[in-house]
Amino acid sequence: MLDFIEELILDAAEAWWMPLAVFLLSLIDGFFPVVPSESVLIALASISGVRNGISLTTIFFMGWFGAFIGDQIAYWLGRTIGARRFRWMRTRSVVRVIGGVKTTLKHSGALVIITARHIPGGRVAVNFIAGATRMHVAKFMSLDFVSAAIWAAYSIAIGQLTSGWLDNTLLQIALALVLAAGLGWLIDRGIKKFIWSRIDKTNAQDADEDQTGLDSDS
Repeated sequence: MLDFIEELILDAAEAWWMPLAVFLLSLIDGFFPVVPSESVLIALASISGVRNGISLTTIFFMGWFGAFIGDQIAYWLGRTIGARRFRWMRTRSVVRVIGGVKTTLKHSGALVIITARHIPGGRVAVNFIAGATRMHVAKFMSLDFVSAAIWAAYSIAIGQLTSGWLDNTLLQIALALVLAAGLGWLIDRGIKKFIWSRIDKTNAQDADEDQTGLDSDS
């Protein structure tokens, strides 16, 4: 049974439709973060040494362009809907987070957009807020173009790093995904800590302005 599943996975990896599937999964994952686009890229890279029919160059470009287009959709959803359309967006905690992310994007936009791309929910939130807070279109597109390329290359590199470690295809894929999950957790912790430090700094500055009367009209 396991041999049948292994052969099925390898045959699917070499199928003509796999690059198209990678493109579509990466695109959808850009604005709807329940699609395992990273997992597919990592899995394909981790077993690329088993079958010659897996072209990592094609997979890279399909993942890159799909992710870029998906991120643009998230950005334009934010730009269209805005940050105050729904009641839950106007709660104090959400306003605080949006303000902190906006400040972070303003001062460290490249770092946040590039690193947040490696966090499924984080990239959608950051890209949506970038649109909602009217980050310049050309700036966002240029940063995201680089970010999506790094994301695709990083995902493939993780798979390639573990390629050949195990003989069993299923265990090989599982090993690559576990390693990717661990690194993703570290990135997630780092980006959240950075953004929250920006939020706390913004709140402290706002408090100082209130105390000195800089916000008054008098």
